[in-house]
Amino acid sequence: MVPGQQEVGRLVEKDKSPRSRLYALWVILAAGAALSIGAYFLVRSWEDAAVRTSFEMLSAGHATSVNVELTRHFDVSDALVGLYVVSQQVERRQFDQFTATILASHNDIQALMWVPRVAPTGRSNLIKQTERDGIKDFRIRNVDGSEASATVTPQADHFPILYVQPIKENRDLLGIDLMTDPRYRGLLEMACDTGRLAVSGPVQLDFKAGDDMGDGVLLARAIYRKGANLGSVTGRREGLEGFVLQLFRIDDLIHEALRESAVLGVNISVVYRGNPDELQLKNLHPSVSRDEKNIKSFSLNVARSTSALQLRVPLDHLGKPWSLMFTPTPRFWANNQAWTSLVVLAAGLFATLLSGICLLRPSAKSSQS
Repeated sequence: MVPGQQEVGRLVEKDKSPRSRLYALWVILAAGAALSIGAYFLVRSWEDAAVRTSFEMLSAGHATSVNVELTRHFDVSDALVGLYVVSQQVERRQFDQFTATILASHNDIQALMWVPRVAPTGRSNLIKQTERDGIKDFRIRNVDGSEASATVTPQADHFPILYVQPIKENRDLLGIDLMTDPRYRGLLEMACDTGRLAVSGPVQLDFKAGDDMGDGVLLARAIYRKGANLGSVTGRREGLEGFVLQLFRIDDLIHEALRESAVLGVNISVVYRGNPDELQLKNLHPSVSRDEKNIKSFSLNVARSTSALQLRVPLDHLGKPWSLMFTPTPRFWANNQAWTSLVVLAAGLFATLLSGICLLRPSAKSSQS
């Protein structure tokens, strides 16, 4: 090659080198940024999975405590059935003594009740019996307080609440015939026909007419005459002797279940879905990490939240309509902050930028020479 051509080649090569480095720089920056962002989302997914696992474990622990407490309530109803099965006749004093032992270990039970089947001709004898027991002015009433005989046919049997404990707080329940109210009639009929424990939806704890349904739960078990034919629905209806009832507030049950373990990091809402289109939020148990101001501003609508981090756990003993909704609190997020993914992203971008700077340095020296 002649000297002139060699000079031209050196000039072209000199002009080409910065362009190559600039091209390589963009490739490095693009690849580094892509890898950094990819690593960020990968680590972030691991962090999200770890946070969700922590949240679900915390929520599941509380849900287990609540379901264990519900099991204890079902055991109480079984114990009451056992009392009537082994006894020829349960007197009021015997009922009071037996239930006093139960109530001593169940602060969340509002009332334990005995509801006998009373024929229309047996009303006067029932009233005399209650007078001998020291109960004055006993009468069979509808849920609204009116005389039960005003709304039932003369042939209909009555099912008044005859025994109730603790009586001091529940004296107004004496004499109420739950069969006169459709909300409770279906529950009692189910208990009779199936022979199993029947669980109500939300009920008012004082049974006052005109009140909205509340956050109480009523458990009913049927008691049958000894020797009754229990192999068919007809036989169970004919052999029905009465019902043992248990009434408790779901709010009190949750407090009792979580009494020894503070609710930290999660809010607990009780959800009742009577039908697919109806969602009732009965009450809220906010985390103890919330201050009073935050508790007042925290709405029960949290259970309707579309947040990805929430957990609904069915209360199996109460049936499909009942469940617990768990949602995280600000304290939970503060204790589970996702820093690792941000560190990975920052480190990746810094390394990419550093590589670009190193690539530009030879170009700068070449231009100076």
